[in-house]
Amino acid sequence: MFTGFPAKRFIGMKLITINEGNVQAVIIKGSLLLLAVLSVAGFFFVSARFACSVLAGGALTLLNHCWLRSILERVLSGQTENAARYTLLRYLLRLTLIAVAVVALFRLHVDIGGLFAGLSILVIATITVSIYSLVHHKGESS
Repeated sequence: MFTGFPAKRFIGMKLITINEGNVQAVIIKGSLLLLAVLSVAGFFFVSARFACSVLAGGALTLLNHCWLRSILERVLSGQTENAARYTLLRYLLRLTLIAVAVVALFRLHVDIGGLFAGLSILVIATITVSIYSLVHHKGESS
């Protein structure tokens, strides 16, 4: 009889526990692994253009996530004097650079499906870790 998932999970060759302290690292590592798998599979089963589009979308979403996280950590830790202004300016700069990157990718004629697949890797990894945590902890907070 199946009693649930084990408390540990393999990432690479190292056995780790997923908890509040390392959940972001697990999501990023999972996203990178998913990005690599989708890119290689896209190269062999679809086309090199598709694989490059997946890579571009994945890189863009991971850079965006890490940048947003660093901005929020600075604001929430009190490192900035005028938090609202700092956050707004960084937000506008981040969105502008992402828009420029997406327009540049469209001008390079990226594969739209590959780009969307790459842009989704962080969402897929986050949902996977969330479901794993719900099943493992059975809804209890730890």
